[in-house]
Amino acid sequence: MTDQDMYSKIDINTYQKETELKNGTKVLLRPMVAEDQDALYEFFKAIPKEDSRYLRDDVSSRLLVEKWAKNLDYEKTLPILAIKDDAIIGDATINRRRSGWKNHLGTVRVFVHKEYRDVGLGHLMIDELVDIAYKLGIEKLIVEIPDPAGTAAINAFTRAGFHRVAVIPNMVKDRENMPVDVAVMMKDVRPAHDEAYDYDF
Repeated sequence: MTDQDMYSKIDINTYQKETELKNGTKVLLRPMVAEDQDALYEFFKAIPKEDSRYLRDDVSSRLLVEKWAKNLDYEKTLPILAIKDDAIIGDATINRRRSGWKNHLGTVRVFVHKEYRDVGLGHLMIDELVDIAYKLGIEKLIVEIPDPAGTAAINAFTRAGFHRVAVIPNMVKDRENMPVDVAVMMKDVRPAHDEAYDYDF
């Protein structure tokens, strides 16, 4: 039995999910497509400066967002958007390698619009990434969170079953070129071998 046969199937190209937040807001989750370029730029443009200084990429750059939209490759980076009334209110990604000794790992990032952070959207998107990762055959998920701005994110990932495995001092530098500690968290999505595997010996 191949790894692909072993896991539940998911067709990312047709995947979408309608759900509801704690305040009754209805949200559509689906993969990003090239046509989302302008809406994604507007989403990032609304990020407060204090939040954006800790993001890995300079999301204020329209050229960067255009590059992401032009070079979508779900097998490498899978962006899942949360959409309300045609506006993006959340962005979550799974990054993975096609081959090599880390091809069983997925690195995730989640960012939620400030107006939807207390109504369960972040937790919902984390849970959705875990479910998608399971169906893709990913065994472990890793998230790196800048410590100074990461208390709420750390709590959200902890509630979703992630545990802190390390804190790396001065691992990155923020937009003001200041060193920042990074908390590394991990979740076992499924064991390397589990009951879904059909052993031949």
